[in-house]
Amino acid sequence: MVIKYKNPIIRGMRPDPSVVRVNNRYYLANSTFEYYPGITISTSDDLLNWKTLGGVAVEPEQADLRKSKSNEGIFAANIRFHDEYFYVITTNFAEFKTFIIRGKLENGDISWEKSRIEVEVPGIDPDLFFEDGKTYVQFTGYIDDKGTKAIRQVEIDLETGKILDGPKILTYGTGGRDVEGPHIFKKDGLYYLLVAEGGTGSGHMITIFRSNDLWGPYESDEQNPIFTNRDRANEVVQNVGHGDLFTDEKENWWLVCLGTRPASVGFKQITNLGRETLLYPVKWKDGWPIVNNGVPSEFVDLNDFPEHAAALKNEQNFVEFQDNFEEAELDPEWLTLRDSLKDHLLIKNGKLTLRGNEYSLSDLKTPAFVGLRQSETHEKLIVEIDQTDSELNHGEFGLASVIDADNHIAIMVKQNNDHFEIYRDQQIFDVRINEKIGESSSFPAKFELLNTKEIKRFSVTDSKGQEVIFTTDAIHLSNEAIAALNTGDIEGMYVKNNANMVIDKVTKKVKLDA
Repeated sequence: MVIKYKNPIIRGMRPDPSVVRVNNRYYLANSTFEYYPGITISTSDDLLNWKTLGGVAVEPEQADLRKSKSNEGIFAANIRFHDEYFYVITTNFAEFKTFIIRGKLENGDISWEKSRIEVEVPGIDPDLFFEDGKTYVQFTGYIDDKGTKAIRQVEIDLETGKILDGPKILTYGTGGRDVEGPHIFKKDGLYYLLVAEGGTGSGHMITIFRSNDLWGPYESDEQNPIFTNRDRANEVVQNVGHGDLFTDEKENWWLVCLGTRPASVGFKQITNLGRETLLYPVKWKDGWPIVNNGVPSEFVDLNDFPEHAAALKNEQNFVEFQDNFEEAELDPEWLTLRDSLKDHLLIKNGKLTLRGNEYSLSDLKTPAFVGLRQSETHEKLIVEIDQTDSELNHGEFGLASVIDADNHIAIMVKQNNDHFEIYRDQQIFDVRINEKIGESSSFPAKFELLNTKEIKRFSVTDSKGQEVIFTTDAIHLSNEAIAALNTGDIEGMYVKNNANMVIDKVTKKVKLDA
């Protein structure tokens, strides 16, 4: 029995969580935006410790991200299980297409079909609800040319995606802006509609409605919003919203939602981690849900929720990441931009080879970059280089931190005859820095990126132990600085042009933020 646990349960950029339970195991989907593979799936048997299985969309035919702009791509993804199949429904904003991908559970993993079922609805944030052999899609609909939003519903043919009935407006929300993220549930003969409102920033909140009929009308809970920290600046987690309700194997109700952990830097609050996945217990009173006694807290005390505590089998364990590239496939924690790197990435004999291409991080393309989500404010990423097989040729390689195509920072190494030049390569909006900051007489052996709430410290160490360092402000790659609230910082190896970077090991050492 677990009495206390800590949020987020999945740390780093893991927004828009959606959960389904199949027997005694849980499956969770997160949005990925312009990152590949699209739609991250994780699994757990205890709700607190999650393993990343990988992505759903691994081919352009499923979701074409190749022309995705920053903060576009895969919007809110919803996962459900029906008649022995998983169904994920989402919108690829780069195509402005809403679609369903079906999957089958095989040997503990999910095999996703390569084809998709398109649903022609004018909106985003779709949800699936199955009842009496029928399939319904709820979504955030754009109902006029001014961008007015409402939660709408259609009935569809599940095999073809064809709309059979609707769309019909279910609610405009409670009056908060950006009514989004609908999820329908049925309990005790009533239909409940869970909604996000207020935008995904400081005004974010969760509201709920109910009806005797799936098509409405829906009444609002008098306690709305039922879950928000918009008036609790002292709480560690902020921007809380976009929730999904589900039951555990003991039929206790839980809510997953997104939130952020801003860091205090002087008089500013900044977020480098993006939106993360939170978990809270739910009780019902007078036909309405009460989530964690109404407060989105960092630590969850289950003394008031003994039945929920009994359902948690294992203590929470946050495991540091290390990759020795012993598996033939890339670990599912790694992400690329907009597409796979195909023959530009190879894992063989316990080493990862990343081959450069002509694209930079500023291009809306697929540069030779493979990264991990920054998951803590205090964190160090260490990349150890195979000096024998790596080649700089007429290219360059190094370590980069990216929040979008206009805002990224890297330390890069070039070869100039018999010596090596180290560059600070930084772009913040339209300000570009590409300056030489040092030289080395021997080949680079290790790159490091140290994150704190105030700074990002980039360094490269050569085979003789000589180190070159530069430091920049963490605020440059924060959500607040660039007004990009969908993603967080992604950090990893970056290769340009004819260089080949061969990596022995990558380690991420974290200090869980207090």
